[in-house]
Order: sequence, then C-alpha cells, then structure tokens
Amino acid sequence: MIPLYTAEMAKKIDKTLMEDFSLPGTVLMENAGRSVASHVSELMKDKNGKVLICAGPGNNGGDGFVAGRHLLNYGYEVKLITSLPMFELYKGDALINANAFVKMGGNICFSNELSDLKLEKMIKDADLCIDALLGVGFKGAPQGEIARLIEAINKASLVVSIDVPSGVDSSSGRVPGVAVKADVTVTMHLHKIGLYVAPGCIYAGKVLLADIGVPPMLGALTFNANCFLWNEESSIDALPCRLPDMHKGDRGSVAVLGGSDLYRGAPLLTSLGALRAGAGVVYMILPEKVYEQTGQFLPEAIGVPVRSDEYFLTTKALDAISAIEDKIDVLIVGPGMGRRKETVDLAVKLWQEYPKNMIYDADGLYALSLNSAALDRRDNVILTPHEGEAGRLLGCNASRVHENRLEATERLSLKYGPVVLKGFHSIIGDGLRYLVCNAGSPALSVPGSGDVLSGVIGALYASGLDPVDSAGLAVWLHAKAGENLSCLEGVDGSLAREIADQVRFVMGDIRYAKEKNRLGRRVGKDGKDTPAWF
Repeated sequence: MIPLYTAEMAKKIDKTLMEDFSLPGTVLMENAGRSVASHVSELMKDKNGKVLICAGPGNNGGDGFVAGRHLLNYGYEVKLITSLPMFELYKGDALINANAFVKMGGNICFSNELSDLKLEKMIKDADLCIDALLGVGFKGAPQGEIARLIEAINKASLVVSIDVPSGVDSSSGRVPGVAVKADVTVTMHLHKIGLYVAPGCIYAGKVLLADIGVPPMLGALTFNANCFLWNEESSIDALPCRLPDMHKGDRGSVAVLGGSDLYRGAPLLTSLGALRAGAGVVYMILPEKVYEQTGQFLPEAIGVPVRSDEYFLTTKALDAISAIEDKIDVLIVGPGMGRRKETVDLAVKLWQEYPKNMIYDADGLYALSLNSAALDRRDNVILTPHEGEAGRLLGCNASRVHENRLEATERLSLKYGPVVLKGFHSIIGDGLRYLVCNAGSPALSVPGSGDVLSGVIGALYASGLDPVDSAGLAVWLHAKAGENLSCLEGVDGSLAREIADQVRFVMGDIRYAKEKNRLGRRVGKDGKDTPAWF
C-alpha cells in the first residue's frame, strides 16, 4: 500500500532534507519545477505551444518560475501572471527563481493590472495553464486575487497543478471555497492525503509523483503513516488463497438478515454479492412471507424463513439465527429490513448480545443511529454507511460529512469500530489505520449497489481477512467492477446484479496476476512452473 501524508509531514521532510542532509531549498525547487516542465512537455507534445503560468506567493509560485524557465528552454511561449507585484510577493528561493525567469526573457504581468476580459483572453489563448498559486500548507478558502485567478484557470482547456490544486486542503481533501479543477496534478516526492480523499481527489485529476531527490526511506523514517492508498497491488496481496482441494466450507459462510414488504430484493442482492465474491455458503434469514415471494430467485442461497404473520423481522429472528449460529462466520444485518420499532429492537439487540463477526448496513445503521448512546464500540463489526447514514450516526448533516470525509471516518471508527464510508474513493478505517480506495465510477450510483457491496465485504470477512483488509479489498473490487461496467456499457443504466457479476471477473483478473507473480518468483529460483490457485 502507498502511504499518504499530511502537509505537516511533507514540510517536516523538506526541513529534514535541508537541515540534516544539507540539501539547499533551491535544489529542491529546481528539481520540482524541472519535473513539472517535463510532464507539461509530455502533455503538450508541441514545441510551439503556449503555456500560461499563474503563480501565487511562496514556494509554490517559485516552483512555477522554475517550470517556466525550463519550458522557455524547451521552446514554448511562456507567459506568467502573479497575484501581486513580484518584489512584494517573493523572497528567498522563490525570488531567486523569479529573477532568473525574468532575465531569461520570461514575460510577467500582475493580475490586479488585468481586467477580467484581458485575463480571460490570456487563459483562452493558452494551450495549457499551470496552477502554481497555493502550496500544500494552505488552509481555508482562497480570497481576493488568488480566488479570481482560480476562477479564471478553471476556464482553461488543459490545467496542470503543482503539488496540489489551489484551494484543496492537502491534508484532508476538504475544499472550503473555490478551487482549481486540474486535469493533472504533479505532486512532489510524497502522495498527499488530499489528492485521494473526496472531494479533493475530484479536483486533482490524474496524480503524477515527481522525484525531487528525496531518499525513498525518509518518509518512513520521519513518520509512521496511518493512512494508505488501496490499489490493485494491495488487492493482489490481500486476495485470499484458494487451495486445489478446498471445499465450500473452507470459503466461509455468510448469513444475510433483512427483507421487508417494501424492500424484498435487497437481501437477495447482498447474498448475490457474497456468492460472487467467493462465499462458500450463504444463508438468507428473511420474514417468511418475503421468502415465499423471493426465495426462488436465488436458489444458490439457503433460505431461513422466520415464521411470522408479518412482512418484517422481529426478535423472533433470534431463534432462527441461534439455530444456525455455529455455521455462520459473518452475519450481515440490515439490507431491506425496514425501520419498524420491532426491527430496530432486533438490530440493537444483536449489536449488544451477538458475539460473532457482523456487518451493519442500510436499515441496520438506522437502528444504531437511534440508539447510539447505549452502544459500546465493537472491533469485530463493520459499518458501511453512505454520507447520509454517517451523518445520522454522528448527529450531523450529510453535507458536513461530504466536506470532511476523513474526519467523519475517524469519528465513526472511534465511536463504533471498523467502518466503510461509502462514496467516490471510499474510506475504510478502524481508529488505527485508514485506507482510501483508488477506484470508482458513476456506474455504481444505482439502487442496490450498496447491498451488493455489503455482501462482497461479508464474503471476504468470512474468508479470514481482518475487518480493515476485508473491507479494503471488497471496496476496491466493487469499485473496479463499476469501472469495468463503465467501459463495457457506459455509466448509465447499470443494474446492481451486473455489479455483482463483474466482481467475479475482477477477482479473476487479480488472481491471475497474483499467480503470475508467484510463478515468476518460483521460476527464477528453482525452475518449477506448476500452476496452483493461490
């Protein structure tokens, strides 16, 4: 997994480089600006192109001056706008590079001397605009000329941000005001949290990591990161082994508790998600009347109807759960349960008394939100809220969660236990470790998608993975399934059952990659090339 760092961590590493490694700030700035120029040149592929750089105060602006100087050397036509007159704005390394840019023939103008019409024309005339306004240390909402320049940059045809899009909080992904929406962000020597956590990741575009001469081990030596990017390599490493002689009992068993008169399909989708993710046995614990109408649609799952004259679950379901408790590895509580008092009482009682591994989703989360003060934190129960459900659990509105996704995940995990905060670049955490999923697609924004995800998490949790790794792998598989559907069918009209079907193919792809990696290592050592399914 790739560690993600805060602005404070990045600044401390810069300070260590300069003080302990005797590497001058001018060298770091030179390496950063040159790397940006190199990436811009690759994007442009036209030596006669026009580049406009918008430079703000401090070292981020200094990086922009260095990039401009190198782009001049490459033969580009470069213009640069600063938010204030140059000699009022810059000092130290940034001033040195500002002077160098001017002496090499660089064209500079000041934004407060440009009318809105003139500024807009300069933006439109440029083939590419570089955002060098605000660096990783900036917090809050941009104001004045900086905000005006950001709004102008967002009208450019192609935008590259240096280190972090201006207006995005690099430590959290928050966007408290106007922010640059970059096509590419060239970030320096460390991956920053805010480039991967929404909404910041939406503004960052494609993230490229620039090598500016930092020793690879320095980040690990300076900080013990607790936030990581979960990507394909992470998924390959975490994928459970499948031995040639395994039987269905070795795969783990999942029980899905849910269903009501209004939501009859939700538990079926959760069960399908668990089966497609490799669960060996899936039980559907449903109200009897719901099971009679829907059970035949998923014959691979074992029906456990709860005897009742009602279309909803009550504490009578406890007897049904008790009868198969020895066979259940993970119990999923909530898909389609509804919000009647009897059902809420059942979900709360399970939290308080059922000792085995569980996942709470959908209406199970609603039940917890009504009784949060009476619940103790549990380490073996995974919560899977979207932003609205997270808001109810935390006693705030969904918009606050959306603006502070990492903070919300931290608060939820400390209060309740392991959690998946769903959404673009979902976040997984348990209070000690946090994972950010580096995948996602609008194709997932369909009814039943979350039900499928809870089933996928359940299957992987039942296979023996710990709560955070099982959730991390499941969220990534689900997200990649959405990306696959986007490529195959477009982003509109996907069905939840199609997401579940795609999960199987994504797992097959990464299992092939896992096996290929394994065989590659073995061939190099002893010449054997015998296939195996782990």
